[in-house]
Amino acid sequence: MKRWLLAAGLVAGATLRGSQEPRRWVALDGRDWTQFAPKEKQAYVLGFLAGAANAAANTPDTAVLRRTVDSLYRAGALQFPFGHMVYATQLDEFYWWDNHVPVPLYIALSSINQGLRQPQHDP
Repeated sequence: MKRWLLAAGLVAGATLRGSQEPRRWVALDGRDWTQFAPKEKQAYVLGFLAGAANAAANTPDTAVLRRTVDSLYRAGALQFPFGHMVYATQLDEFYWWDNHVPVPLYIALSSINQGLRQPQHDP
């Protein structure tokens, strides 16, 4: 009986440890988004936007990076040009639909961005 309890405890401990490891950013989806606190949502989107801006500048030189991102921002030419609250609110709405929940966050952000950047037509 003691061996069985020890084995069950080891399995449970391994399961808990495995579930506590953070998932890779490419695996985060609507399940994660709906569990984030408001500050976590803000931090996620701010980090995403910073990463996208950094990729657009594509340079290791921090002075050039700053000038390039500032220039792109002023010109409205960043790939993700809207503020973080716009994207966070849109993600809340996107993941409100159950069928969107499995969509990875980065895919949802790209889809939302494409929709926001398309010209709006009045009916």
